[in-house]
Amino acid sequence: MAEQIEAKRATVEMDVYSGMPNPAWELTSAEIASLVKQVAELPPASRVAMSGRLGYRGFIVSLQQETQEWWIRVYGGVVEINKDPANSYALDEQRRLERWLLGTRKAHLNEELRKMAESDLDGR
Repeated sequence: MAEQIEAKRATVEMDVYSGMPNPAWELTSAEIASLVKQVAELPPASRVAMSGRLGYRGFIVSLQQETQEWWIRVYGGVVEINKDPANSYALDEQRRLERWLLGTRKAHLNEELRKMAESDLDGR
């Protein structure tokens, strides 16, 4: 991707609940660096509609750098980057970034949520 992303802080939210708080966790500095590198290596895509279904809908990563904030949504092989003034998109057809995000806190999610995400990632 052409757009450079920098962040000092990143919060990952597993987008799974409607009307309840989603599970969320902070990334370490090393994980933030890995996330930025992985996003930068993805091929760009034209605008893609993200899923509006119920249940597991991937991850939303909120990034902060000084006074700037933006987010990245990762689901179903698509990465949407919302950094003003406009959104950009990238393809992650093998869903590697999504699997990596699950792995950053997989042990801290309850078994039901882990299985739900893994089932979606494995196409079951």
